[in-house]
Amino acid sequence: MTRWVLADYGEVISDPLPAETIGELADLAGQQADEFRDRYWKFRPAYDLGQSDRAYWSAVLGRELQAEPRLVEAMVRADVAGWMTLNPRTLPALIKFGTHAGVRLGLLSNAPEPLATAIDNSGWSPSFDRRFYSCRLGLAKPDSAVYQAVLDDLGATPQSVLFIDDRAENARAAAALGLHAVRFTSAEELPGQLDDWETSTRPRGWTHPGLYLPQGADRHRTHPRPEGKRLSTGIENDPGDEVVTDPLG
Repeated sequence: MTRWVLADYGEVISDPLPAETIGELADLAGQQADEFRDRYWKFRPAYDLGQSDRAYWSAVLGRELQAEPRLVEAMVRADVAGWMTLNPRTLPALIKFGTHAGVRLGLLSNAPEPLATAIDNSGWSPSFDRRFYSCRLGLAKPDSAVYQAVLDDLGATPQSVLFIDDRAENARAAAALGLHAVRFTSAEELPGQLDDWETSTRPRGWTHPGLYLPQGADRHRTHPRPEGKRLSTGIENDPGDEVVTDPLG
């Protein structure tokens, strides 16, 4: 059985959108930064589902931009550039884990086409065997249909997939479909979360010939969990959120 780690992009593999990018975009839009930020996110869902660049930025700016293609292009360039700074620890941790544990890596992102194209053209994207984007699927997280579409495409069972996302509602939706799911909170916690999932799903008798464990180390872990900390999926105890049974438990 092929096992998959399916990771979100924004604020998991990438850093958050910088305040400097919001400021640059707000200046292009002729809006105050706070007003622009609100409109940027208010109209984003349709863009993530495949809406055109012009339609999205027209909505954000509150005017039709058909006659201003250079402004649309400038907005797209600044937006994509803002999302292309990587978390310096997440990607190496995922790649190292995939190699050591013998699992395949996939990416599932709510992203518009320009960002999807930039990710696909990046030097690191081949590390992910499969990459799925909401703009191309016509489906977005946390819609359960998006997870089912990915499972069908991979030919994978929910139990063979670990899903990682920074948004609790996305992780809960995946867990409800039977995927193992954890909420990403920091790159420091990620190796322990990956190792715990790998141990729970490892085929009986499987060992990796290149994995070296120091004498006295726990053979089921390649990264120590911080002393005194209990691993949490991060999706079951959000204040005000419905509790969802942890599929890892």
